[in-house]
Amino acid sequence: MRRAARAWRPGGGVPSRGRGGKACRPASRPAPGAPRARGTGGTGPRVAPRRLKPAREERLASRARRPTPASGNRASQPLTALPPPICGPPRSPSNGASLPSSVMELAERFLLDALAYFECAFGFVAFVLLTLVGSPYGRYASQRSAWRLAAPTAWLVQELPSLVVPLFVCFCTAAERLRHWPNRVLLAMFLVHYIQRSLIFPFLIRGGKPTPLYSCVIAFIFCTYNGYLQSRYLSEYAVYAVDWVTDPRFLTGFVLWLVGMLINIHSDHILRNLRQPGETGYKIPRGGLFEYVSAANYFGEVVEWCGYGLATWSVQGGAFALFTFCVLFTRAQQHHQWYLEKFEDYPKSRKTLIPFLI
Repeated sequence: MRRAARAWRPGGGVPSRGRGGKACRPASRPAPGAPRARGTGGTGPRVAPRRLKPAREERLASRARRPTPASGNRASQPLTALPPPICGPPRSPSNGASLPSSVMELAERFLLDALAYFECAFGFVAFVLLTLVGSPYGRYASQRSAWRLAAPTAWLVQELPSLVVPLFVCFCTAAERLRHWPNRVLLAMFLVHYIQRSLIFPFLIRGGKPTPLYSCVIAFIFCTYNGYLQSRYLSEYAVYAVDWVTDPRFLTGFVLWLVGMLINIHSDHILRNLRQPGETGYKIPRGGLFEYVSAANYFGEVVEWCGYGLATWSVQGGAFALFTFCVLFTRAQQHHQWYLEKFEDYPKSRKTLIPFLI
């Protein structure tokens, strides 16, 4: 009792026993009006903050040292667009992706080959049809056709696409292969012919029979078709060696092209001057290769495009040469037969298209 009384203090509580029976210091009450200790509700002394373990403190410190978004965090960097897919079905531009250029080039190259083979097939079909029904223009055109065009106008309209379409392809597309001289020369050969055919020849025609509209439309469609085929192939896909212009195939083809074009122009000149101003009717053409064939102008054009096909050494150039032969041979046959029936003194030794052969 004496020990317990000694431990008691006025204003304090009953002392509590700690470990080993020692008395614990009683909690003192705060004075009236004194501020309450934080986190104790005002009922006890302030409690010291809990100390973290060293490992956790290190983790928190490393997080604090990380860069903020303003100082280069990846989250603040803009997202870049994903590259287009290299396989799978084509997507519309609204999806933000398109086919790779290599796939598109392969598809167009296949298309150009297919168009060339179709032109060959179309040439054989035209050969059969024109052999059966004849050519529908010129002296053989039906006078019952309601829609007809004057000969100069028809020639200008139907031949012009073979000049306009290649120029559009050259200046409005990439035309990567035109950086090389062989491609430039070959395309120039094609364009030179149609500059003469569409911008010069129509204005030299004297008279001439009206051309049915449907015949002009068919020729217009073919010239657009063939103009695209030849110019697109030569400007984008035809690959030649740097020294192709010295190759025997090119040199032979170029000479044939030039000779054929000169024969064609000279023969047209002979035909235009058969009649003097004011004269009408038909006459037997004489001079030049007309002494050997009935259609010297067609022979010159066939030689010209065969030379072009040889110089290009391509399916596209060969298809055009074959189509030209199929169409003009049937018309030459029609001319030859008409001359034999019209003129009794027509030379029997003349061939139809090719001198000394047919």
